[in-house]
This record gives sequence, C-alpha cells and structure tokens, in this order.
Amino acid sequence: MDEAAFHDLVESVYDLALEPAALPDLLRRLADAFGAHAASFAREHMESGRGDGYALGLDPIVPGQYFDHYSTCNVLRRIDNVRERMKTFVPTVMVDEESLPKSELVETEFYVDFLKPAGIHSVITIGLWNRGLEVCVLDLFRPANRTSFGAAELELAFALQPHLIRAFRLGAKVADAQQLGRGLATALDQSWRAMIILDRDGRLRHANAAGERILAQRCGLDVAAGRLIARDAVDSGRLQALIAAAAAGAGGSMSVRRPGGRTPLSLTVTPVSAERTAPYLGDPGIVVCVTDADLATCVPERRLAELYGLTSAQAKVARALLDGRSLREAADALELSIFTVRAHLARIFEKTGARRQAELVALLSRGVDAQAGFVSRPG
Repeated sequence: MDEAAFHDLVESVYDLALEPAALPDLLRRLADAFGAHAASFAREHMESGRGDGYALGLDPIVPGQYFDHYSTCNVLRRIDNVRERMKTFVPTVMVDEESLPKSELVETEFYVDFLKPAGIHSVITIGLWNRGLEVCVLDLFRPANRTSFGAAELELAFALQPHLIRAFRLGAKVADAQQLGRGLATALDQSWRAMIILDRDGRLRHANAAGERILAQRCGLDVAAGRLIARDAVDSGRLQALIAAAAAGAGGSMSVRRPGGRTPLSLTVTPVSAERTAPYLGDPGIVVCVTDADLATCVPERRLAELYGLTSAQAKVARALLDGRSLREAADALELSIFTVRAHLARIFEKTGARRQAELVALLSRGVDAQAGFVSRPG
C-alpha cells in the first residue's frame, strides 16, 4: 500500500469516531486493504465468552453462532489464568498461527465446526482496548483458497493499530457527550420553567416544552429571522443587550411587557460555560430562563413531593402556600378543615426543616428554581 492510500485509510478510521454508522464502510475498506474477504468488530468477555459484534462478508447468523457457543472454545482467543493475565494485558496484533500452528488449528472443534463452515481459514486480529476481563478486537478473515496472512499484513496492521485505538477511544467520548446532551435535553423538557437556549448571536438553538408554549403565544417574546426578540421595541433592545452581555460572559435580568394588562414576563439571561480554547467545541451558549407569574400553578405538586419527600396531600398544601394562599384560603381551596391543613403544615415543617410559613415558602421557591435553572460560570 502506498503512502497516499495509507493516509486515506487512516482518515476513514477517524471518520468512524464521529459517525459510528460508518463501521460497515470502514470494515469493507480494511478488508480490501488486507486482501480479506470478511471482517468483524467484536466485544468479548474473556472468561464467560459473552459479547456482541458486527461482521461484514459473513453469513449474518455467524456472530450469533459464535457468541451462543463457539466463543468458549475459541482456541485463538482463550488464555490460561485469564484473571491474572488480564491485569497486564495489552492489546496487540496477531495472526492465528502465532496462537496455534495451522496444522493443529484445523484439527480443533473451533475450526471444524465454526471457522471452516463460515468460510474462514486465516485470521488476523487487531486488539483495540481492554477493560477488566472484556476486550474489543477487530478481526480480518481469508478463506482457504487464498494465502494466509503474512508479514506484509502484520506490518500494515501494526501501522494502523494506534490510529484504530485512538479513533475508538475518541468515538466513545463523542458517544458519551451525545448521550449527555440527550439527557440534558430530556431534563430541560421536563422542567416546568421555560428554558430557551441561544447561540452567541441570539439565534434559537432549543426551547423546552414550556419555552415553546411561551414563544407560540407571541405575547411578550417571539422569534424573528431565527433570533429571540421581545415584541415591545424598547424591551427588545434591552434583551439584545443582555444577550450580548451573556455572550461576553456576563448576563442579567429584565422584565418583558405584555399587552392586555398581563403580568410581565421575568427573564434571566446567563451564559453557559464552555472551554474557549478547545477547537472542536462550539461557541458558549446562552440560556434565557422565563418566568410567567400568571402560570405559577405550572409547578406540579409531584415536583414538590419529589423534592421534599411529601405525601400527595402535603404537596397540595405546599403548592397552595407557594401560590401565596393563607392557611384559611388553602383549606377552602382544598376543601379541608383548617385543623387538617395545620397538621399537614406541621409535617411539612418537619420534612423541610422550615420553622415559619414565610421561611417555608422561600425554601420551596429556591428548591423549585434550583431544579429548573442553570448554574452559570464565567466563560
């Protein structure tokens, strides 16, 4: 393989880190480069033989057959004193004849019942990583009517192995980050408070369910040319200034007027910290937290129950107090006696540590805000 072809192959290796769906294409390219008719990627527990994998160029049932039975009799993968050996195990590159002479391999159950029916005669294995007793490997296969893998293929495998290892490690980190991003998006959407995520220029990136409801009303806030604006021109100017300040690492709060005598929306604009020296990260984002006082009852009772370990009845009383009701008003609204409400309040005090009603309301408000908001750090 010439230098240009090798670098092109290496580039496709790193493409896999950013796009896991490219695995079949990478296996195909590796098989072509090694003169193999098939290739596979597998994770395998070295003691139990359990695992999973993907194969290209083999019958689709082969991976299942392997992990259902033949992994435990794989003479090319099994090692003595596996727990001790795995403590110092380092992924490497091997051809099958380094593990067992071909004359002996063809006499084993593993070859006769599995490799040969699958059309495999020669195997080269590239180790990628190990964790505890689990290993991750890439295998390339040749049939009996081709020459076995030799020195040229080993040299190519050793040259590619460091790139494959780095690419798979990078892919794992990217996958973790994507999973974290999906988890944060889910958490945002479950929040009762409206959250609107912008880029540094004020363009809309994401709005949770509550944020979408606020924007859909077009009453106070709106989106124009993909950017968050206030419907009132003066307020919009102030909002753009806050967004610019947040992009620079500051931020602030303001109110946005709404027509029809409705209570203004309360906005807090803050930056989301990001590592600005990292060339592969996007610009720091901006979070706009919107509170609609007219929709205070959007704070669900179950959220109060989850936060403070309250019963359903206690959460209803807490919700009424958080809405600004007196004990008598709470009793009337919940159709309870004042004595029952006081009994619930006493238990709420015990569970939250509050000693007075005003202290309790402040505590409940802080707790809900903490669950709904972001903690920002200077960029």
